[in-house]
Amino acid sequence: MSKDWYYAEEGTSKGPLSQTEFDRLVANGTIRSNTLVWQEGMEDWLPLGNAATQPTSEPMPPRARYGDMEDPARADANSFVGALKDGFARYVDFKTRSTRSQFWWWALWSILLGFGTSMLDVMAGMGDVGPLNSLLSLAMFLPSLALAVRRLHDIGRSGWWYLMIFVPVIGWIVLIVFFCTATQEEPNQWGNPPQR
Repeated sequence: MSKDWYYAEEGTSKGPLSQTEFDRLVANGTIRSNTLVWQEGMEDWLPLGNAATQPTSEPMPPRARYGDMEDPARADANSFVGALKDGFARYVDFKTRSTRSQFWWWALWSILLGFGTSMLDVMAGMGDVGPLNSLLSLAMFLPSLALAVRRLHDIGRSGWWYLMIFVPVIGWIVLIVFFCTATQEEPNQWGNPPQR
């Protein structure tokens, strides 16, 4: 069964029109791509050019809030190897949450890889220059920043708290305390509690 169409002309609604009548008005130029149209199942009036891509068989579902989203972390994100994979997989995810174990396993990886690349730089005779260590630091910067923000979200704090890193000693202590704080068990504006 075809649903009736409506279109707007000079501020007034015209219709209902059958699909055949609607197609005829489109063909003769009465309804153009910028004409507002509506059909049952559409969320709102849209220009015909946009409405053609709208599914009209059923109403659109409401948009999910951050608190209603599923945890985007990998199933093994709380393990030693899984934390590294998850950190790189979600390197630009600044909107969800990460657990303590995800954060601290990533921190351990950062230390171990940094130590390893420093040793390789020394063995290659590059000493103070350290190109391998510099490349590693560059590669891990954005994932580390995203993980720190997600960890702050997990305890119910805004990611802007990470700017405390620029306050010597006191800011670092505050951040370490935040990073050691237990996960908020209830959903917050950044999502449901992460899986453990």
